[in-house]
Amino acid sequence: MSHCTGAPAEQLAEQYVAGTLPDSESRAFEEHYFDCPVCLAQLQALEAVALQIHRNPVKIPGRVIAWPAIVGAIGAIAALLLIAVIGYRDFARRAANAKNPGASSSPVEKSKPSSTSAISQLADLSLPPFEVSSLRGEGVNRNFSAGMKAYASGDCAAAVRELARVPAGSADALTAQLYSGVCQMKLNQLAAAATILDGVVGKGDSPQQEAALYYRAQIALLRSDAAGARHNLEMVVSLHGDFEERARTELSKLPADRSEN
Repeated sequence: MSHCTGAPAEQLAEQYVAGTLPDSESRAFEEHYFDCPVCLAQLQALEAVALQIHRNPVKIPGRVIAWPAIVGAIGAIAALLLIAVIGYRDFARRAANAKNPGASSSPVEKSKPSSTSAISQLADLSLPPFEVSSLRGEGVNRNFSAGMKAYASGDCAAAVRELARVPAGSADALTAQLYSGVCQMKLNQLAAAATILDGVVGKGDSPQQEAALYYRAQIALLRSDAAGARHNLEMVVSLHGDFEERARTELSKLPADRSEN
């Protein structure tokens, strides 16, 4: 009964406490509130007030009573019942809110995701493609070949292990670094990924530089670093390569510079 709003108690609790609810409805209500903390809280609040009224009844003298006194007695009882109704509804509201902290007693605008969360959601985690058929046969480094085959099959962990063994002096070293870096990003090893991609960018003009800058921007986004992401994306755009359009799209979604201060 986790989704109950307390309506059964609002409709039946007063009759149930007063003993005027038919037996069949009483049994059905009992089966409900045994499993419903919201209705049980309302019923307990009403029973507590009814018990207080029973223990401290309004005493009417055994003589002719002036009409104002009768009105006053009835008013006192009515006031107590009103307090009971308000009390158990407030009790139920607080119980429901405690069970569901996101709930509110009045309609409010749903909270918008924080700018930090929104920035991290812009990150592009799709990996750059690589065709295994592009490997150069006998001339390719064995570890590079194994690493890229693992990469093409979607096994980033195996790809990182193999690509880390490619010698620094190999013709495939820079490509191995690039794909190892994006794999580390995919594995959420952001510090290692950033370090590897920084190394690729640091080599200067190369076929791998644009991709390294683009994925360095994605790491910045995952860290909610809008300024760092913008810097890298603008560098990608300036190269006018394969990633230019994707970089422009992401730049258009970033907050204005004044929001980053």
